[in-house]
Amino acid sequence: METQCENEFSRRYPVDKIQARTQALKLKAKPEECEAIAKRFNLIELDGFTATLQLEPKGKGSLLEVQGTLKANVVQPCIITAEPVSSSLDETFEILYSFDPVDDAGNEVLIDMDAEEPPEMVDPQGIDFGEAVVQQFAVMLNPYPKSPDSSWTGDSVEETPNEEEVQKSEKTNPFSVLKDLQIKK
Repeated sequence: METQCENEFSRRYPVDKIQARTQALKLKAKPEECEAIAKRFNLIELDGFTATLQLEPKGKGSLLEVQGTLKANVVQPCIITAEPVSSSLDETFEILYSFDPVDDAGNEVLIDMDAEEPPEMVDPQGIDFGEAVVQQFAVMLNPYPKSPDSSWTGDSVEETPNEEEVQKSEKTNPFSVLKDLQIKK
């Protein structure tokens, strides 16, 4: 028998408690949970990780709309110098969940996969709102944190070389002189 591993910030709510009525949830990570989330995302520090969720059943209880706000203080390593870069997150997000792929008449409901954000299917054991918030957090993190003092002096992949520089480098190429050599017999 395989045991299910819970995540660093697990807050699982049973389906019957979240499907029935509109409600608000406030989630706050304990210091050891912040430490585990920081380790997961290679952060130097994570503090004040909280989320406020508004749960709104829709479609005669077959859907659940979640509107959330996530707040956290983050310290990431600079991508150039590895120095600490501090930032504060205060972001909103939305998630749509589907409880049942069948409507009230027993017909299979086809989820529009072409929709901008198709609904997440709900696990019969409930929704882990903690993990859902952590996934939103991952999207909100700055993928390239940079300290104000750092600068990159290397080439950028977005820069195209100057045509004159390319021609000069071709002239100074040590092998370019070989084409001028002639073998005399």
